[in-house]
Amino acid sequence: MAVDRDTATTEVGPVALVASDLDGTLLLPPGARTSPSGEAVSRTGALSERTRDVLDRMRTRSIDLVAVTGRPPRWVTGLGLGSGLCICSNGALVVDLDTGEVVEEHTLSPESGAEIVARLRALHPTGMMAVEFRDGVGMESAWHEQVPRGAAETVGPAHELVTRPAAKILLKVPDAEGDAYVDAATEAVGDLGEVTASGGLQLVEVSAPGVTKATTLATLCEGRGIGSDRVVAFGDARNDLAMLTWAGTGVAMADAHPSVVDAADDVTSGTCAEDGVAAWIEHHIL
Repeated sequence: MAVDRDTATTEVGPVALVASDLDGTLLLPPGARTSPSGEAVSRTGALSERTRDVLDRMRTRSIDLVAVTGRPPRWVTGLGLGSGLCICSNGALVVDLDTGEVVEEHTLSPESGAEIVARLRALHPTGMMAVEFRDGVGMESAWHEQVPRGAAETVGPAHELVTRPAAKILLKVPDAEGDAYVDAATEAVGDLGEVTASGGLQLVEVSAPGVTKATTLATLCEGRGIGSDRVVAFGDARNDLAMLTWAGTGVAMADAHPSVVDAADDVTSGTCAEDGVAAWIEHHIL
């Protein structure tokens, strides 16, 4: 659905909300600079000065930003996203950015989690798993050894980690990545949960059945009286597909996964390193 640049409206009314993925989309990638003279961005990412300015200008026009990310809640604070809510863990958790409190959750039951772990283990015996919860993460020892110490609150076999409701289960297999890798996992556990992937398709991510970025965003918008036709959404990876097709205007990043580009209504002229989202908003909305 096209957006009229002069009036900042869709075909059915004013743009009310912008939903954006973070990594590969709204945030500068690690190693980039927030400004020509700024320090290099750490591995957690950062907003550029241009993007911060665009978000401030949006808010003066009463256009909300909702970040919708695969990141867990602990990885969204301190990014300068402003006040309000952030949808995390591919829709499984919603966090209040002001307080850091998780205010909504859609989790896998321990029973489903145990069966998913068993099937993924049978599919990839050499794989390593992690389990995200509302308040932290548990990792198998092989995974934990590859990350900074202290990252995991619990370390142990995956089947011992899924004893309480989980936001998502993650699988990493040495030297495995790509669509075929994710598709095989979908075939193995897709009847038990929502299977997707982000970034370079190196991690399989499994959420509760029917839980996607789109479903949680739709609930949030319904609560605010905002229809999908007044939402513009940005994304770059497979876990953004549902959100981009739900939104009235779905915009893929210039370097997005081919399936995302195919599904989108428009494509940014630049990547996240080139402030692609900010440039699109400047041109079409502000």
